[in-house]
Amino acid sequence: QIRKLCESSNFKYRTLIMFLFDSGIRSPTELINIQVSDFHDNFRELTISDEVSKTFGRRIKLMLCSNLLREYVEMKELGQEDYIFPLKPNTVNVYLKKKAKELFGEEKSPAGQKSSELTMYDFRHCSCCYWLPRYKSESALKYRFGWKKSDKIHYYSDMLGMRDTINE
Repeated sequence: QIRKLCESSNFKYRTLIMFLFDSGIRSPTELINIQVSDFHDNFRELTISDEVSKTFGRRIKLMLCSNLLREYVEMKELGQEDYIFPLKPNTVNVYLKKKAKELFGEEKSPAGQKSSELTMYDFRHCSCCYWLPRYKSESALKYRFGWKKSDKIHYYSDMLGMRDTINE
């Protein structure tokens, strides 16, 4: 669904969606404070500073959106001190809700919410579900998301229906 959402969105929103999904960044609080200078290694790494983070600063690898980000910065001609996404969260959420409803109707997600209720914040949950099976250690996952306690892993993954469903 995220791929479909990206493919049907304009370039700005496609870049934003993939960045939110890849980074799992807190949105809008951390997101709106990210500047071009916070990216390193050709947009393959992101520093979320202590001043920006709700919990602690961290430097994470971006595995899915580096090329889009690089192209976006070039196209927008952004300088090092420019904010990458100077946006109004309500405007973005209206766009996401409209686009999700257009693509997926009123069907409910595994979390039990209608697709038309999608917000920027929901990408943090989606990101956690994506990264959870890919990280080898709980501490590494907690670092990526800026969590101090393990219960956040359960909260963010269980909300989207990630539960143990193994049976004989």
